[in-house]
Amino acid sequence: MTSNNQTNFVATAFLSCSLRTEDKPFVEYVEKILETHQIKPIGTVGLYSAAPTNTAVHMKTNIPLADFVVIVATPRYMQKDLKTGKVSYGLSEMVHVETGMAYMAGKPVVVFVQEGTDVGNFLPNVTQYITLNGSHEDLNNKWSLINILVRNAYDIIKQIRDKAANEAFFNVLKISLAIFGSIKLAQALTTEDLPPRKITTKRKAIKRR
Repeated sequence: MTSNNQTNFVATAFLSCSLRTEDKPFVEYVEKILETHQIKPIGTVGLYSAAPTNTAVHMKTNIPLADFVVIVATPRYMQKDLKTGKVSYGLSEMVHVETGMAYMAGKPVVVFVQEGTDVGNFLPNVTQYITLNGSHEDLNNKWSLINILVRNAYDIIKQIRDKAANEAFFNVLKISLAIFGSIKLAQALTTEDLPPRKITTKRKAIKRR
């Protein structure tokens, strides 16, 4: 693994994850996967970022700054279906909030799920997700799928960057044309306002002999 100081990152990812001690190994596991793909995790409130503001406001500020959002889904709450009696383990409500913010911000969303975690109904409607159990064999079996998922996310990022660059170029072009037009108009008005030039004819003095 290349160290953060030596890695040339191609994109940044807001990491939406649990900060609990028991979830740290899986979070770090996902971080290594991202860094292998030259993606820098950023923005996580309490992990990569801190500010004397409301947590929701902080998330709302940080998510748009990243190229895309990576959800690290780990179990937080035990849930029971009252009809079927089925017990499952759901995500933290903050992860759901950050997913919603990412969706509203138009950011690509990539999800890594720790085996045994119920992701709910919203996440599968936003993106595909990959379930991992943390073993080397499981990672090898799903590595190609991870590559495809990350590459597709980067393709979307590139499209967004190209669109922003084109818009910036045309904005500069419009401003330049507006300035050029203003200068030409000013020159034309200045020329029209000039008084007519007086034409004087010099007569040569005839020297009489």
